[in-house]
Amino acid sequence: MFSNFDMELSPENLISPEELYDLGLESYELNELVFEAVQDLKLFFEDELNCKCRKTKDRICFKKIGFRNFLERQLQLKGLEGNELDLCIKTQLMVFKLNNENDDETERDGYSYQYNSSIPICQPVFLKLSGFSKKKLIALQKHLKTDGLIDRIHGNTGKVPQNRSRATVNLEIAQLFKNFLLQYSNLHGLPSPESESIIYLPTYLNYATVYEEFRNYFDLEYESIKPIEYNTFYKLWKQLTPYIKFQTPGTDLCDTCEAFKRDIKFTDDDDEKENIKLEYRKHQTNAERERSHYNKIIEKSKNDPTITHICYDWAQSVAAPFSSQQAGSIYFKSPFIVFLFGVCKTDDGNNNQSNYTIGEDELPEGKSKKGTNTTLNMVFDFLQKNHHVDKKDLYVTCDNCPGQNKNNLSLWFWSWLTMLGWYENIYINFMIPGHTKFICDAEFGSIKKAYKTSHINTVDDVERVINGSSIHNKSIRYNNGLGWTWKDFNSMLKDHFRTLPNITKYHHFRFSSLPDNIGIVYFSKKSGGEECFYNLLKNTNFDKNTQLNFLEVVPLSEDRKKYLFANIRQYVDSPYKDILCPNPNYY
Repeated sequence: MFSNFDMELSPENLISPEELYDLGLESYELNELVFEAVQDLKLFFEDELNCKCRKTKDRICFKKIGFRNFLERQLQLKGLEGNELDLCIKTQLMVFKLNNENDDETERDGYSYQYNSSIPICQPVFLKLSGFSKKKLIALQKHLKTDGLIDRIHGNTGKVPQNRSRATVNLEIAQLFKNFLLQYSNLHGLPSPESESIIYLPTYLNYATVYEEFRNYFDLEYESIKPIEYNTFYKLWKQLTPYIKFQTPGTDLCDTCEAFKRDIKFTDDDDEKENIKLEYRKHQTNAERERSHYNKIIEKSKNDPTITHICYDWAQSVAAPFSSQQAGSIYFKSPFIVFLFGVCKTDDGNNNQSNYTIGEDELPEGKSKKGTNTTLNMVFDFLQKNHHVDKKDLYVTCDNCPGQNKNNLSLWFWSWLTMLGWYENIYINFMIPGHTKFICDAEFGSIKKAYKTSHINTVDDVERVINGSSIHNKSIRYNNGLGWTWKDFNSMLKDHFRTLPNITKYHHFRFSSLPDNIGIVYFSKKSGGEECFYNLLKNTNFDKNTQLNFLEVVPLSEDRKKYLFANIRQYVDSPYKDILCPNPNYY
């Protein structure tokens, strides 16, 4: 899949209220701070090897703390001022310190880290919890030993900076850097097999080559501002856009696989190495089993006319205007964004993909404009238009993104379709994280390849590129509601359905239209695994024919209109300036 990196829409759109509910965070406001903290901690919790104190699975210390408790402690510590945080950690270190009778200043003290009185934790987990680097923790331990609880004073305090030629990194420079890297990844980014939050740059690029291009464009556009040096560039990359990575030479880009490989390589303990190898083989076996299941469903859809199989995913958004001979200065700006969502049907061996093409001023109202409800609208439209009445069973494959696919609203939606009698059975398969490469990515790749060599002024040009990229690709425009209308599935379903506990643990879900199975979801952790069932319906009062409410689109804000007119219009060819970037005073 491609990743979206829209500059106008805030990152909170990538997390749905359903996902926060599943994590026990329903009371939290969807804002950028929460989004970044949750996304970062989810990645940490997914890798059990981040715990270094465990010998068996029941000794993973951060899981004993729990996701919500861990996050709350993190946010509390982040809210402290620097000196307050130092004092807090110092007092904890005094309690954690192991007895040292000699108290030799040349020896490093030992510490028994704790989350509370009943949960011991390892040092890496304590570092994650406190937000400290290991270097900073050691410095704080030394200062505690020599100076006690008094404030630390930085060695350069009161001194004149030695390097007066160094560029000051202020908010303007940081934003210019971020705009550059997002636009650069828009042009050069590759389909990500992991999650929608990751963008991969090709293997022939590296930090140094990207930095050289940044310097070249920066020097041309901002002659009066001293550019940042390489080390600062690298640090900003890690701080502001850690989700932009470089593709490894191999075909397997699974972070979990790569983590296992690193741990096997650098672990000296033979028993620990064997445990890691065992976990690695289990992960690979699971991924291979799910890949085999996916391939069998595709083969079945080719030969059985009574079933249909679809895959769907969001693509990396594209920008307008765009040119293969792009003016370097636009790298530092935020062009008009065009979103792409693909639904591919593999019936009869023809992989035909409909690509829903949406301008940034055509998304529906709501907290999560690219979330589950928006996703399901286009899936619903696709199934409506593709002869569901001729099919008995529907098979669906998608990735594990909880903000758009694997969540309770999706389950309610599929259950509702069986109530309508669209299909006798619906089977949903969520692929293993890190191994989600599927047919939509191939068609997105064709679009990406054609886009990189095209000249784009408007959304019409994006549609032309999509239709010409492959015989299998077709663009469907929103076009002021003529293509489809936005419906509010959430408001119709939320009061009549209940949430499935621990939904993220399962990869296979099944629904049946038999009278005794209405409202029931069958679920399992793996293909062919033991099924459990759960009644999603709260009561029998739900009217499947309830009239759906319609959602209005959210127009561009006045500030965004002014920005496009002032900063982007100059890059649009003259006949199209008033189409893409009209004067906001006249519309």
